Amino acid sequence: MNIRATIGAVGLAAATAFAGPAAAAACTESFNLGSMGPPEVTSIGNAFDQPAHFDDCYNFTLSNSAEAFGLTLEWDWSKTNDIAVTSVSLSGGSLPGTLVDNTPDWFTFSNLLAGAYQLIVSGDVTSRSNHGGAPVGYIGLLATSREIAAPVPEPATYAMLALGLAIVGWAVKRRNS
Repeated sequence: MNIRATIGAVGLAAATAFAGPAAAAACTESFNLGSMGPPEVTSIGNAFDQPAHFDDCYNFTLSNSAEAFGLTLEWDWSKTNDIAVTSVSLSGGSLPGTLVDNTPDWFTFSNLLAGAYQLIVSGDVTSRSNHGGAPVGYIGLLATSREIAAPVPEPATYAMLALGLAIVGWAVKRRNS
């Protein structure tokens, strides 16, 4: 193998490594949702009149740790087109990669830290005939709520537990003797 081929292979590998998860889906349309709290609720959606694959990107920021959840509903009043929302994915912020939820009717992403995120709604519009296209689309909601921390017992709770165990141990020892 010559030097040029080796340098080319190394360059291709480096470019692929730096592309990472962000290059996985190119946005067909982008929407800025601004700050999503938490807590916050906003609507999402898009309409299509031509057959195509779509990756709609919704950019938002979280000011605190949160859980993001939502739903999508397809609307299809066309006799010429069909729509299928196939997945919802989330990237950015504290996530090491892209999280994908293949149940876009109801999706949820937990343990999100403050930061900038991108929600991608993906799907396909297909044609049933060759006679033009009538609009089809999806609507949905994206909501954020504060993460609820697991309750941590107070020191007095541990003291009562220790006292209870000591009494049970004393009773068992007394019964055996």
